[in-house]
Amino acid sequence: MRILFIAPHLSTGGMPAFLLKRIQALQQYDDNIEIHVIEWSNLSPTYIVQKTQIQNLVGDNFVSYSGEIEKQWLVVDYCKKNKIDIVHIEEIPEGFEGTNKFNIEIQKELYDKSNPWKIVETCHNIYFNPDEYKVYEPDGYACVTPHHINHTFANRTPPKSLVTFPIDTSIQSKLTREEMLDKIGYRHTGEFHIINVGLWTPGKNQGYALNIARQLYDKYGFTYIFHFVGNQAPNFQDYWKPLMEDLPPNVLVWGEKDNVGDYFQLADLMLFTSTWECNPIVLKEAISNKSKIMAFDLDHYGEEYVPYITPLTGNQDKDCSNILDTIHSPLKYQNQNLENGMKEFAENHINLYNLLLNGK
Repeated sequence: MRILFIAPHLSTGGMPAFLLKRIQALQQYDDNIEIHVIEWSNLSPTYIVQKTQIQNLVGDNFVSYSGEIEKQWLVVDYCKKNKIDIVHIEEIPEGFEGTNKFNIEIQKELYDKSNPWKIVETCHNIYFNPDEYKVYEPDGYACVTPHHINHTFANRTPPKSLVTFPIDTSIQSKLTREEMLDKIGYRHTGEFHIINVGLWTPGKNQGYALNIARQLYDKYGFTYIFHFVGNQAPNFQDYWKPLMEDLPPNVLVWGEKDNVGDYFQLADLMLFTSTWECNPIVLKEAISNKSKIMAFDLDHYGEEYVPYITPLTGNQDKDCSNILDTIHSPLKYQNQNLENGMKEFAENHINLYNLLLNGK
């Protein structure tokens, strides 16, 4: 099977992380799967941790169109030349943004039903309305959340398969907690470490985590240390720049890291303050690392994260108290089996692809 993934961009974020995990899972599952990747627009030469890993995995089967429409027109020829079976678009084409829009005439050619390939789409946002904006229908949808199946795409006729981000225990750090604490210069006892992972944006809501850090510092000093891992992209500096000018003393900002698992290893708690989230990859990564978690239980999550998280309330005093209780309580999901996540993830893809190609 030859699969072409088309991504709007491969700058840091949830969508590139999801694509990287797809490729890893499929390559582990079957050596005979041939994977190609096209980056529709190269938005930035920086913050490309996932892009670099993707390039290393697919080698010469990686192409970047750099947002140039004359190159984007080559996508149909690329599919024919490489005898692609599945074109999996890593976002709704109508939702490609800004300088990397998916030209409607290119869509028309790519989606022509006389082509030998089948097209799969994945939506990575919670706001797109396909009943109003969808132009060309794919052959199938690979949905990252039950909300997309039950609500967003409920009126669309193609098959819809739930393919959520996997729990993958192989990402656990090889370092011990003590080794990681030694590495960054902290004691083994007497201090507790809380991490927040994600791109600094209003939706990720790091400001609320900083308020909590300040309140705990005012009461307990350096007993509770907060670590923020994630990049501060220039297009969001109106949000994060003012926050950086008045950080609590117990806060460290590490920027983007390619060893996030090491930070999960040192963490006594993962605090995820996002209020605008479609598919919280970082929660699955925290579960994979067997971390204690506090996060907002957003309505569209359904029941997916109930077994794993202590919900944030939005009341700062309550959340500060609950953080201390959670840190000093047993892991909520310690008896659950977390294995085989990557295998099931790959099989969910293959089952959908085979259904579209072979009707079974």
